[in-house]
Amino acid sequence: MPPAGWHQDPNDPTLLRWWNGAKWTEHSSPKVAPPIVSDRHPGARGSKEYGTSLVLCLLLGGFSVHNFYLGRLGSGIGFLLVYWLGLALSPAGIGIPLLIAAFVWWIVDLCCLRDYVVAANAPSTS
Repeated sequence: MPPAGWHQDPNDPTLLRWWNGAKWTEHSSPKVAPPIVSDRHPGARGSKEYGTSLVLCLLLGGFSVHNFYLGRLGSGIGFLLVYWLGLALSPAGIGIPLLIAAFVWWIVDLCCLRDYVVAANAPSTS
């Protein structure tokens, strides 16, 4: 005999019925579909897409939207400071090195984007 608990009703497969360990009771509920689980990354924190992050990096790279999308807040804020400070100081000539550094940073982000997406979708260690 099965243990007490909710089991599929032998007369109606669309119902779950309570088995008290000896007999079926009058308590029933509609059968609930199992939860949908993504097979991409079981236990993943998020479902970040490479294509989305690539488009964000290419179109909104100056705003570092791709970093915020992937949960890389420190990199996002750091890039914003370097880029926009460089842009603001470039008329005086001192912002040019900052703009060059921001451009190199953007190229590195573009090259490492796939790894960033994998890291964003990795299971949480906490």
